[in-house]
Amino acid sequence: MNRRIPVFLCGEVHRGDDGAAMRAIRLLAPGVRRHADLVAAGQLDASMLLAVPTGSPCVVVDAVVGVPPGTIVARPLAELAALGRQRAGGGKRRKGHSSHELPLEQTLALAEELRQQPLDGWFLGIGVADCQPGETLSPPVAVALPALTARLAETLGQLAHPEEALSC
Repeated sequence: MNRRIPVFLCGEVHRGDDGAAMRAIRLLAPGVRRHADLVAAGQLDASMLLAVPTGSPCVVVDAVVGVPPGTIVARPLAELAALGRQRAGGGKRRKGHSSHELPLEQTLALAEELRQQPLDGWFLGIGVADCQPGETLSPPVAVALPALTARLAETLGQLAHPEEALSC
C-alpha cells in the first residue's frame, strides 16, 4: 500500500528559524516527497486537521521554542493532544496567547474533539534560536536541518508503508 500522508508545514520562511519546516521539505528526495501531501499551514489551526481522513496518519512539522537550538523533537500527535487536554483542563492560562492562536497541544486536542476521534501521526520539530525577520537560519538550526529532513523521510516511509514496518 502506498498512501500519501498529509504533512502540515508550520512557520514562516521569512522569519529565520521559524521557516525550518519549509526548508526541510525542500531537502527531501523526490522519491520520499511523493508520499507527502504538503500543506503550508503557517499557524496550525484545528480546522486544518479536520480534513485528515479517518484512519489516516499525518505529520506536523514546526519550529520549537524551549529546547536547545538544533534539537530534533519527535512525539506522537495523540500524546501531545492528551497533554493539551490536560493543560486546558487545569485552569491555567498561558500569558500572551489569544484563543485564536492556541498552543500546538491544545490545537491537537481541539481537533480530536471536533473530529470525535484521535489523530494518528507524528509531530516533528526543531529547536530554534532566532525567528526575526529574514531568511537566514541560525547556525545550530542550519547544521541540524538535514537531521530533521532525515527524520521526516523516515517517518513518511513508515507511515506510507505500514506493512513493511510490521514485517521487520
